[in-house]
Amino acid sequence: MKMWKQGMMTTALVMGLVMPGVALAHDVSATVAQSSKPTHSHDEHGEKHMKVRHSSNRGVHQKMYMLLLAEKYAPDSVGKWQAAFKERDRLMSEFEALSDDPKWQAKREERKQLINKLNEQVKKGEITNEQMEKQFKEWKDKNMGPKEERDVRKARIEQMKKTHEAFDSAIESGDTAKIKESLQQMLEQMQANNSRMAEKLAMKKK
Repeated sequence: MKMWKQGMMTTALVMGLVMPGVALAHDVSATVAQSSKPTHSHDEHGEKHMKVRHSSNRGVHQKMYMLLLAEKYAPDSVGKWQAAFKERDRLMSEFEALSDDPKWQAKREERKQLINKLNEQVKKGEITNEQMEKQFKEWKDKNMGPKEERDVRKARIEQMKKTHEAFDSAIESGDTAKIKESLQQMLEQMQANNSRMAEKLAMKKK
């Protein structure tokens, strides 16, 4: 029971370690529906989800937890972890500042209006569900990148989840070597995500 609880705590803390950056990096300008069907508005849910992810308390807990593990199992990596967290915080702050830019607010409003318009057209029988999906896909391809890019992001997120699951297993096993290896994988994942966030931020500033 103790190990199960430990695993649950690890998941709760670690799943937010890299994921917030991904969410912000691929769509800080608009709250994005995960489904390709725009029949339900996800704006309110998405905004609440981002607020939860950006909880300062949660961020502090994540940082403390990972640094404590690094100090115990991989002390030589502590400095790298501290630098990675510092860089992530900086990038997320800049992304949040960008989200207040009138240009990105306008983009969110544009998406909301498009969803409402398409839903009304379907209700009135002016277009079919297939046509609605096609038009919304065209908007997403133009404003969020082609589907191929979104598929790559989805695959990357799935890989992150697998890394987190492996980390859970390592912690639960208590195996020092496995924990150290998983910590290194988590660190590399976070550093890679920081790099992607930095690239995305540079593009949005142009």
